[in-house]
Amino acid sequence: MKVIYTGLESSGKTLLMARKAQELVIRNKRWKKKYGFTRKIKTNMIFSDEFKKLHGDYLEFFTDSNEVIGSQGCDILWDEISSDFSAMKREPLPRNVNRWLRQGAKQGVHIYATAQEFHDVHLDFRRRVIECYNVNKLFGSRRVGKNLPPIRAIWGLCLVYGIKIHPYNELQPEKKSIIPSLLIIEKSLTKIFDTSQLISASDELPLEHIERKCPTCGYKRIIHR
Repeated sequence: MKVIYTGLESSGKTLLMARKAQELVIRNKRWKKKYGFTRKIKTNMIFSDEFKKLHGDYLEFFTDSNEVIGSQGCDILWDEISSDFSAMKREPLPRNVNRWLRQGAKQGVHIYATAQEFHDVHLDFRRRVIECYNVNKLFGSRRVGKNLPPIRAIWGLCLVYGIKIHPYNELQPEKKSIIPSLLIIEKSLTKIFDTSQLISASDELPLEHIERKCPTCGYKRIIHR
């Protein structure tokens, strides 16, 4: 399963991911108690010391996409996924990456990701997305930042709309929910992760070495992509 939360800067999409992290860690702890296995949450979000202290056994942090490709039996919270899988790259993703994305359900991998726009994400990933949501901040306190006055209280309200994805027309997604769900901005959500964290792009994926041979004359052709 692959889910994308979209929204421009300071729209609340990463706060929605923080809420999802809360939900997943509670569920995974329940599964641990009931079934005996530990399902990890892998993420590039820097969680707060308090959150890690409470749930550290279920959390793994990554800084490079190569660290999670091929993972099995886990939840992945991927902030700003278009930094790693950018639509600006026209070449197909390497076959091992595409195979992993296509067979995620068989491997027990659920990916929850954020992107400012749905079409910012590489085509090979977009085609695998099963759910998409758009987050809009309706009102609330401004975001904290460097060389900005402190905020007395963190508060606000975001509207979350489900987005209908057209398999062959992803550039024009439509809202499929007339009545949105609500995301309440509160200090407890912002305390889960570092709200000032900068997400860096991963190293480029390794080139794929493809060697093709003619069975008749033996001619070889090597392709790197």
